[in-house]
Amino acid sequence: MEFILFIYFAIVFLGLQGLFLFEKHTSLAMVMIGNFLIVYHSLDHAMWDLLILTIMMTIAQLTRIWRGV
Repeated sequence: MEFILFIYFAIVFLGLQGLFLFEKHTSLAMVMIGNFLIVYHSLDHAMWDLLILTIMMTIAQLTRIWRGV
C-alpha cells in the first residue's frame, strides 16, 4: 500500500475515533475529505474494489456521525 493512501485512511480514522471527540462538523469534514481523497486515489489507480468499498463505507460513516451514535 502506498504511504499517501495510509494518510488518507488516517484522516478518516481521526474523524471516526472516539478517544478525542471532535465536534460533529469537524468529524464530518474529516470523513468527507478523507473519503474523497481515497475515491480520487482509487479512480486514479483503477482500484475498483477499493472504490466500491469506500463508497459503501462512506454512507455508513456519514449516517453514524449524523445520528450521533
